[in-house]
Amino acid sequence: MVAQFTEADQEFLRRPHVSRLWFFEIDLEDRIWRVHNGSGEYEIGGYTWVGVSSPLGQQLVSIGAVRDPRFGEAAKIDIVIAGANADFVKYIRSNHKILEGLSVNAYWSMIDQETFEAWPSGLKKMFPGLFSAPSVHREGIGTRTIGITVESLWHTLNFPFGGYWTYSSQLKRYPGDKGLQYCGVDIYEVIKA
Repeated sequence: MVAQFTEADQEFLRRPHVSRLWFFEIDLEDRIWRVHNGSGEYEIGGYTWVGVSSPLGQQLVSIGAVRDPRFGEAAKIDIVIAGANADFVKYIRSNHKILEGLSVNAYWSMIDQETFEAWPSGLKKMFPGLFSAPSVHREGIGTRTIGITVESLWHTLNFPFGGYWTYSSQLKRYPGDKGLQYCGVDIYEVIKA
């Protein structure tokens, strides 16, 4: 079995103030935008990454848990931008088509928060992905959040446009496949003694 972490990685992870940072490499039409979910600039992997959280400006970016691909569920990362002002919400609404479908590479790394030292293995690539269309959520008069999802490139593999995630539609794609007969069905185990 191959070790996931080297001895140097394990020694680094034993430090008391180690935390994970998410990095996103977004391929815009005119440039590549490299951001991380912290604040300030951080240099790793030969590039400078710009932090998109601004606690003093009351704009925080949270990254949801990365879901493993399961049957009927795609690997994805949810990004929520809190504290969006009215102008930013208008900009997102008018330019949502530009964001949708942008190529995004998702990375993560560990840093020591006391020394800002990156761990010896550098950046770890999660998966290449695409931005979903952003969604705007409101709570009352002043609270606005914007949600964006980074979906894996493989989330729609073997799923044709216009197809359904049903047994009959699966049989049209793959005659004889019986896997979707059991989706959403309660399964009971009968134990005979």
